[in-house]
Amino acid sequence: MGIKPLPASSLEFGINTRIGGKAVKIDLLKNGCLKILLTEDELRDFNLTFEALDYNNENTRSALHQLLEKARRQTGFDASGSFIIEALPVDGGCMLLLTPTCDNRRVRMKRVAGPYIYELDDADSVLHFAESVGEHAAPLYGSSLYRFDKGYRLVLYPGAPLSREMGNILGEFARPAGEGDAAAAYTAEHGESIVVGNALNRLYEAVSRNKSSRTERQPT
Repeated sequence: MGIKPLPASSLEFGINTRIGGKAVKIDLLKNGCLKILLTEDELRDFNLTFEALDYNNENTRSALHQLLEKARRQTGFDASGSFIIEALPVDGGCMLLLTPTCDNRRVRMKRVAGPYIYELDDADSVLHFAESVGEHAAPLYGSSLYRFDKGYRLVLYPGAPLSREMGNILGEFARPAGEGDAAAAYTAEHGESIVVGNALNRLYEAVSRNKSSRTERQPT
């Protein structure tokens, strides 16, 4: 398609809120889940690390209380019921995914299995891959895109084992480049971040808009 990759600064997403001196990205998803993206510095401001996240930990509970109160004001998210909190490592920080449940337990918190890293040769491969995956093809908690060496790296945080369909699409456009937190941290440290946390959805939306624009300009 020959679409020039956009700079990271033009691909911000979500709702930026401030808690004290911290600007936090909060996004209420269409399925009613709440996604919170915290940088390493923001975790440090809460006196937390990803490894230390534990609902039995007072610092974790205090941080969640502040984040949920801000989310309620900004998005209307109702945290009065029971929900599961899933935590994923992202760029030294973390992503929290809060899913309302009918469970009798008030809050359950767990850390999600490590991510998968894939290499893609160029921007066309990235965009074709995002288009092939589509909006709902794979259960992903998150995805991040980095410019890495002469190509790109995509970090995937799967919500379930990757399906055969997803594996086939990855095999067509990408090559495995590692698995787990260490590989993701290496990619984040040595690569240039383009979209963090929601890369595939953002890219799919961009491809869809581009197609719609071309269709509207075609003569009738």
